[in-house]
Amino acid sequence: MQNNQLLSSTRILATIGQPRITPYRIYFRCKNDDETLGAYFWGQAIASAFQPCLGMYEVVLRNAIHRSASLFASQGQSESFTWYDSSEKWVLPMRGRTLEKVEELIHNRSGKPLLRYASQASPDAVVAALSFGFWPGFLQGLSQRERPRIFTDTFTYHPKSKPRHWSDTAHITALVAQLKAIQSMRNAVAHLEPIWKPHRLNGTEKHWSQSVASLRGSMDTISTIMEWCCPASAEATKQSCSGRIFRSICSTDAVQAFMDNPFNAGKMALFQPASRGQTFV
Repeated sequence: MQNNQLLSSTRILATIGQPRITPYRIYFRCKNDDETLGAYFWGQAIASAFQPCLGMYEVVLRNAIHRSASLFASQGQSESFTWYDSSEKWVLPMRGRTLEKVEELIHNRSGKPLLRYASQASPDAVVAALSFGFWPGFLQGLSQRERPRIFTDTFTYHPKSKPRHWSDTAHITALVAQLKAIQSMRNAVAHLEPIWKPHRLNGTEKHWSQSVASLRGSMDTISTIMEWCCPASAEATKQSCSGRIFRSICSTDAVQAFMDNPFNAGKMALFQPASRGQTFV
């Protein structure tokens, strides 16, 4: 049971602190402390709703790139190949921090000069250990020789996914920009930063309702890119609990509900065991 005597918006806001609360109070045009705390709680909820969907997107994109890069480097012989190994003639181009991230995984960094680990991890294990930020940089760094084939095989279900389409640098630039925008969103969620702020969205939002619309647009972009890689995974994410929660929370009605009653908005009933043979709709 909740202790209503402890549920003081003013007291909670004082604990959170003005530097963190003031942007909510201003942007959401809050009239009192209850509305301000509700806006803050909604900001937490929308970030939490994004996280599982971003996690699925990351895995789908990573594995699609790994498969296409492997096929390219192995000349079609393997879907899991050491395309990243700089000691091999088939290595794909990587530079700067992108290259360093791979080298750190296959070399013992304690020695000078760096020595390769005697027992190398499998390609799948190496790829799984790479951070989300690796992939946009890797795709951007591909040369004109690799881009058409790797992009075509990565984004198989893109409506125009043919080598000729991906030979156009403008198409590469536009897609990589989308990937980097999603990466920025993912980093903001991971660091518990407000994702509704205009500089994280289109930069033109003047009202919180416009941020809600832009956040829905961001999720649409995430879903679309997943569809280009694996339609089944995109649809599963939409129909998952996380997908349903996102659609519920990312709405102007949800924001109003949180601001009207910060302590009871979004209250869910406890789950009950499903009956055997029950059909889900």
